[in-house]
Amino acid sequence: MSIEINHILVRTNDLKNMSQFLIQVLSLEKGFRPPFHFAGVWLYGDDKPLIHLVEIAPDDESLSDYLGGKTSASGIGMGAVDHIAFTGADYPELLNRLKQQQIKYYERTVPSTNEHQVFVDGPDSLKLELLFNVDKPSTNTRI
Repeated sequence: MSIEINHILVRTNDLKNMSQFLIQVLSLEKGFRPPFHFAGVWLYGDDKPLIHLVEIAPDDESLSDYLGGKTSASGIGMGAVDHIAFTGADYPELLNRLKQQQIKYYERTVPSTNEHQVFVDGPDSLKLELLFNVDKPSTNTRI
C-alpha cells in the first residue's frame, strides 16, 4: 500500500494573517475552494491544494457541524503535532524571502545526514520546518 499526504487542514483565529504567513514563507498561492458555508482558504503549490485553512468562529454552526466542536485555535497550539515539515528547493531564496518579510527563523543541521532544517514559528502556534539536502556545516542558529 502506498500513501501520501493529500493536504493539511489548519484551524486559525485569523484567516488573513495565517494565509499571508503561509504564502510568504512557503510561496503558496490561493486557489479554488469549494463553496463551503464557513470562512476558509485553500493554498496551492504546484497546482495541488496542500493546506486548507478554516477560520474559527464560536458562533459558526456550519463549521462546527462540518469539522466538530473546537471553537478556538488560540491556546491549543498543535496538540500532539509539533510541526509540519516541507522539503525545500531553494535555500538561499527562502532565507532572502524570510529576511525581506522580517520573519524570524532558526536553523539546525541534522547530525550525520547534513540535512539542513529551517524552522519558522507562525500564527496560532503553527511551526513549520523546511528541510534541505545541502552540504552545510553543523549549525544551530536563531535569527
